[in-house]
Amino acid sequence: MGLSFKINFSCITMNQDASHKPSSWTASAPRLMTTQVLAGFSQWIDIFLIFSVPAFLWQSTPGQIAIIASCFGLPGLFLGPFIGAILDRLDARRVAFIGALIRTALTGCIAFAGEFEFFSALVMLKGMANVFYWPATSILTQQLIGPTERINYFSSLSALDQITKIMTPLIAGAATLFIELRLVFLISAIMTLASAAIIFLLPKSNLQHHGKEFSESVLQVFLAGQKLIKTLPSDLLLSIILGIGISFSLAIYDPHVAAYLNSLKFDPKTFSLLVSSTATGAACGALCIRFFGKKFPPIRFIQTGIAIFFIAISSIATIAGYFSETTNVAALLILWFITGIGYEVFLIGSSVTMQNLCPPHLLGRVVTSARSLQMLAVVTGPLIGAWLISARSRATPFGVSALVVCLLLMASLRSFPRLTPTSR
Repeated sequence: MGLSFKINFSCITMNQDASHKPSSWTASAPRLMTTQVLAGFSQWIDIFLIFSVPAFLWQSTPGQIAIIASCFGLPGLFLGPFIGAILDRLDARRVAFIGALIRTALTGCIAFAGEFEFFSALVMLKGMANVFYWPATSILTQQLIGPTERINYFSSLSALDQITKIMTPLIAGAATLFIELRLVFLISAIMTLASAAIIFLLPKSNLQHHGKEFSESVLQVFLAGQKLIKTLPSDLLLSIILGIGISFSLAIYDPHVAAYLNSLKFDPKTFSLLVSSTATGAACGALCIRFFGKKFPPIRFIQTGIAIFFIAISSIATIAGYFSETTNVAALLILWFITGIGYEVFLIGSSVTMQNLCPPHLLGRVVTSARSLQMLAVVTGPLIGAWLISARSRATPFGVSALVVCLLLMASLRSFPRLTPTSR
């Protein structure tokens, strides 16, 4: 990028002061982690069912499935930054609690939706509720978890989240033996209700909002916040850019993996094994950081994660381009396992960097703006991947994704500062 990036230590000091809470706040960390695990488990079940129910209940076309995906994700793309401006002016605990209750109610309604159109409308409303809930919990995390505990917290949370991801198809499949498929949404609703109850028990924030800020319109606060975002620490901005880039690289090839495996005459079980292998790798990466990475700075996780991910995706691209006829399932499982490790190590480093470097009064806007751009990458990536397949071959998306990750790795190595004992 041609710019010199270095850590803004004054920003870190400010956040350490802002994040320093009484012992009751530190003691609330297990509660926060529990509610996040429950909410994440609920989200995995929703994603599994949102695409399964239309396909099996209404025999929906691929176009209708794409509509469902858009309904679930597009609210974050278009409304995220504006909602972030609202969140920065409200009590994050209260917003998260109300958001969890709304998610519970909407999930319960989805379970009894009798037609595709009503189902789609409810999915869109839940997507909007998610845009409020998840950024609010990010703000809560900054308030509840001190800087010295964030690596432990995010690595533990990531490991548990990946374990729930692996368990989701098993639980949903077992539940269908006793109840109708769409009623499995009720399990998700119970989990979100439990997370709401735990959020209610969290201590209230002692942060005070300025009256002048509340007297301004949401649009004024949004525009002012967008100007302030430009003044964020350069390391934080680069971390956000790298996160968007990683999401883009994944979106180029990931939606087309099933079709690629089908072209190699592998059965659907192979695809399921790859998904499980990726989640297992992610859980292992999180556990490695949890037990062995406490002394390393978050920036090192970002660089290491990108490097591991690049090794894996470039190997996959090589196999897809030159050895696809002789490849075997074991090799694919190992490589997808490594991609899971790399992505999760990067994600933990990026999450901790966001919490450490983002000013508290801008966290809502920064998180929602970053997620909005990531959603744009997730929407455009599959289209580019499909064009590459039609123009060249099924292996081309893997090669282009590897090239993107290579550029991201070069940017991270070039732009982040040299890590000395004082920069840790």
